[in-house]
Amino acid sequence: MKILLAIAGCILIPVILQAEESSLTQAPAKVTKVIFYKHGMGYFERRAKVSNETTISLGFKASQMKDILASFFAIDLDGGKIKAISYDSKDPIGKQLENILINVPEESALIRFLTQLKGAKVELRLNNETIRGNILGIEPISQKESGSVITNYKLILLNEQREIVPYSILEINSFKLLDEPIQRDLNRILDISLKSKYTDRKQIDVFCTGKGNRNIIMGYLVEMPIWKTSYRLILEKMQKPYLQGWAIVENPTDEDWEDVNVSFVAGNPISFIIDLYTSYYPERQEIDIGSIIPQVKALIKPKPVAESKSIAKKEMALARNFVAKEDAEAMFGKEKGETLTELMQGSVETLARGVQVGELFAYEAKTPVSIGSHKAAMVPIITECVDVSKTLYWRADISAKPLNSLYLKNSTKLFLEPGPITVFEDFASIGEGLLKQSLKPDMAEIIPYGIENGCTIEPIKQYSNRPFHKCRIANGILVSTYYSINETIYKICNKTNDAQALYLDHPRSLNYTLIEPKKAEEEPSGYYRFRLNLASGEDKDFKVQEQMETSSQISLQNISMEQIKFYLTETPISEEAKRLLSELEGLMEQIAQQKQVYNETNAEYERLLRQQNEYRQNLQVLKIDNVKERAIREKWVEKLDKNVEQTEELKGIMKKAQEKQNQLQNELIGKIQGFNEE
Repeated sequence: MKILLAIAGCILIPVILQAEESSLTQAPAKVTKVIFYKHGMGYFERRAKVSNETTISLGFKASQMKDILASFFAIDLDGGKIKAISYDSKDPIGKQLENILINVPEESALIRFLTQLKGAKVELRLNNETIRGNILGIEPISQKESGSVITNYKLILLNEQREIVPYSILEINSFKLLDEPIQRDLNRILDISLKSKYTDRKQIDVFCTGKGNRNIIMGYLVEMPIWKTSYRLILEKMQKPYLQGWAIVENPTDEDWEDVNVSFVAGNPISFIIDLYTSYYPERQEIDIGSIIPQVKALIKPKPVAESKSIAKKEMALARNFVAKEDAEAMFGKEKGETLTELMQGSVETLARGVQVGELFAYEAKTPVSIGSHKAAMVPIITECVDVSKTLYWRADISAKPLNSLYLKNSTKLFLEPGPITVFEDFASIGEGLLKQSLKPDMAEIIPYGIENGCTIEPIKQYSNRPFHKCRIANGILVSTYYSINETIYKICNKTNDAQALYLDHPRSLNYTLIEPKKAEEEPSGYYRFRLNLASGEDKDFKVQEQMETSSQISLQNISMEQIKFYLTETPISEEAKRLLSELEGLMEQIAQQKQVYNETNAEYERLLRQQNEYRQNLQVLKIDNVKERAIREKWVEKLDKNVEQTEELKGIMKKAQEKQNQLQNELIGKIQGFNEE
């Protein structure tokens, strides 16, 4: 019996789940245009033909919905209207179901579901009989069979004759809900439950309204691999250098692109991710109805999702990849008298034209392109002759030896995007280079493709200071200005049998200016670039000098006489400053003389004081009542008196010397403070 009940539940539930079919038809939308960018995004354009009221449904990955909600648009080109755009919510299932009063249980689904429908109006089918009424409930009926207790269930119904009648669940073939609100809730529950099982796929529905046949265009941005470029440069005698460029693109989607218009945009527009898809429910404070001044918590602001992706670092390979000349000629048809340039020009035609897109430049395909799902393609975008010359190039932080290079000037009207360049000459590859920056028309770049072992460069650096070239006195400070010199001599040796042009990059010293040579050929960021012509077998020294103006300061109150003599004779100083220094020199000489007088007098004064001390010590040991000692005592007293007179005289000399010294010092300070050069 339990098995039969489970089977009945499986049969009946699909009947209950039936929803009314929509009156709107579904219209397919084909990808007709894709624009590739360098910032990790792609623009898609879809078109659909519709009639009357129509719904266009598009499927996207859940991870794409943030970009879709920020960029999606739809336009009716023939007078209709876009009524609405709906999409699958990201709300948790519990949040989506919280306003629905019924639920579909996971186990015993039929019985437990019917128990919730008390009062609902239903239509039952029992064999050939159709019964309508309102559900009163479910009644379990237990009975013994073969020693076991079996539980059956009866549906208690209030029929249209107002009779209460029980019906065995197993006897009911099917039943139908007649209450529209309950049917809608049930449809909603089943739709949410089904879509929750496919969390990576989200649907957008575009509701179109209007009359007759119409065309709908839809556009949006989603994350895409960046498009890349690669070049082939053909160098041949008597031929202008020929450049062939290819755009490399990928179709990472699950949909084939058939006859799609593609464009490749150069430049990097700004792009960011903002999470418009996640549902946010800020926390709110529940307020007591009796509160007079409610204290409301600040809203919890949702944090935007920040994502960043980095593009892999570019590396440059400096190597020669030669193939045998006769093999190459056979491969490319040299025996036919055609050059590689002529063969390539005749075999490949560019499929794109250059157009301006706002501030950006784009390669727009001339004809539609087809790329299969999860496939990639190479699209020719450049087939032009360009201005290219061979040269040597050297920069210390790139290579110890000069590099065989190409001086490429963009003589086309197109933008050349960064990418690898394979160089061919006489049907052979002579190396690979890298275009590191986007070249607008008339811009140029040096592109190394190999190492030149026949040429060497050795830099020798030295530093020096030049004599003072300017002196000035102000506020008692003597400021002297001179130049600090950075000098580098490049010893260049060209051992090859050919004359060579060399571009040499010299690093710019911070706050220094170039003085020799007077001007550089170019000034790339942080460098001076010089162009040199080297004869075959020539050794050459090339000197680069930079200078920076530097100053030194000295206070005139602390200047020495030797320094004054130096500034008077060895520096460019004004006549007024010379007179001041000369006067200061004279005052300093007088001050020095007074210091000398004071010091010499003070030394004699100190000697006499020591002598006085000896006299007093001798007098202390002599006795006054002794006649003989009395005579000696009188002599010592006489010497002491004379010594005291001398010390007093010396004190007067020292005082005058100190006063004169102070007077001269004040005069010196006054002259210093009173002088300022305009």
